[in-house]
Amino acid sequence: MPHHRRTRHDGGGWVSEETRFDAADWAWEFLRRNVNYAADWRRSVPQHLPCLTLIDGTRLLRLPRRFPHAEKWGLLAFSDPALAARQAPVFWHPRALKRVVRLRAVPPSLGDREGAQVLADFMVERHVVIDPDGLPLVLMKGRGIHVAVELHDLPVLTRRFRPVFELESLSDLATQTELLKRLQRFMVRETAPSGTSSFGGDERLRQALLALDESLNGKTYRQIATTIFGAKMVADEWLGPSQFLKDRTRRLVAKGTELMKGGYRDLLG
Repeated sequence: MPHHRRTRHDGGGWVSEETRFDAADWAWEFLRRNVNYAADWRRSVPQHLPCLTLIDGTRLLRLPRRFPHAEKWGLLAFSDPALAARQAPVFWHPRALKRVVRLRAVPPSLGDREGAQVLADFMVERHVVIDPDGLPLVLMKGRGIHVAVELHDLPVLTRRFRPVFELESLSDLATQTELLKRLQRFMVRETAPSGTSSFGGDERLRQALLALDESLNGKTYRQIATTIFGAKMVADEWLGPSQFLKDRTRRLVAKGTELMKGGYRDLLG
């Protein structure tokens, strides 16, 4: 996946972002611009929950209770809308993620080092949220993709275990196979970032996000087009006989607005 070139903060500035965005990152970027979400976050108590870092680098959040107002937005708990993707963990609800791997951690037998694993064997970011019932959900993020893992029977998250993957029905076989292949790739150290995208539509999402920001700042369609496509292209084509550039700009604004108002959920699936 190509690198996301720049990420906007609510203060209006752009910063470079070297980490490749996955679908969950894009979803957060659109959601955090929603004024109704920001209002709900400001009313939430507490606004910030303590997130710990375990000895293996895993980020851990333990929920003291459910947060129904956050669940309304597809989250298990609120995240600060002022923080861009990858600046703070965002804990999505399993229902919003839709595709979840179910892993049962079996204690390894004596001397079983070959098949036993630890979470740190997955060499990507690992964000764990433990719900009020004590069930951990692990979101593994890296290389432009993410995998959510529902983790059973592992009371100590840094403990070694033998993974047993569960399949609810044969109709879910193809989806689960693809997710397991992603997990397998996470166990191999990436030597160099790939230049190809594993999540389609990166450039269009980047342009839709730019268009949304410029629209929210009160810019005209022509000003928005200049930001996205450059002054030369706009000067050459905006007043010409073709409506292509104008129509494309309008569609990008409409797409960004749609994603902000709820379409971000479709990115998570």
